[in-house]
Amino acid sequence: MKKILNLLVVVSLVLLYSCEYNNSDFDTEDQLTGTAEEGGAIVAVHSSTVGKLLGVPSSLDFENATVSFAEIELYMEVILMTGGSDVSGYEITKSINNGLETTVATNVTLPITLTYTTVDEFLDGLGVSADALRIGDVITFRTKIIRTDGSVEFAGPNDGSYSVIISCSSDMAGFYNLTTARDNGADVSFPNEMITEKGVGLYKTESTYRWAVGSIAPDQGLDFTDVCGELTVPVQGLAQGYYSNEVKGTEPGSLDGVTGDFVLYYNVDFASGGVNCVGTFLAQ
Repeated sequence: MKKILNLLVVVSLVLLYSCEYNNSDFDTEDQLTGTAEEGGAIVAVHSSTVGKLLGVPSSLDFENATVSFAEIELYMEVILMTGGSDVSGYEITKSINNGLETTVATNVTLPITLTYTTVDEFLDGLGVSADALRIGDVITFRTKIIRTDGSVEFAGPNDGSYSVIISCSSDMAGFYNLTTARDNGADVSFPNEMITEKGVGLYKTESTYRWAVGSIAPDQGLDFTDVCGELTVPVQGLAQGYYSNEVKGTEPGSLDGVTGDFVLYYNVDFASGGVNCVGTFLAQ
């Protein structure tokens, strides 16, 4: 395990043009409702998107610690998957901690790409200085779709949105001996559980609940995040969305920075009721 505290920023959907977007509140209810067949558009973040902002916090008091930035890199691309016949343009907005949104890119068509090389570029238009950033702050980028009739909608959170979590460094990929305790039966053991890194501070297990590799779906793993040793299982569909059953964390997990062992707490929802699970991962 890496022991050095670095600050990482994972980013998606930032683009080229900056102007003020006067939105008094971050609105989560204005998601895109029109389908591609109805003249709307389905957009996505290209898999080549890469972003990081590395630094060292001034102390372990993350709420108050300033960050000394050292390594900055960003390449982003937003693409059109399908539709767009009734769309006159696209905008990308960003906000910090769900505050006021600012438009950072506009174009009549997709794709749109962006490269950042400085902290100032990350923060431009947000009204926040670098010394005000803290571990755990979240920058959210959303794709705004403008119809030819003048109506405005946002792409859904799984299509054109991406959250940037300011975090410490993380190096959890590898093999573990996993024991999953469940409140509806005996413990289940997975002796060679592989943890895969999907992004900076974002990981995926191989199993969920009692299901081993290949038992219920092409990929039955669950996603979790590591923010300075505090682990979170975000709300997600079972088996990487293959099933509609909801999987979500019940309390923050923890990471032992010395041994590399960690624990996840999560619930799997079923029509008959949810099952609470505690996964204990012992590093090999």
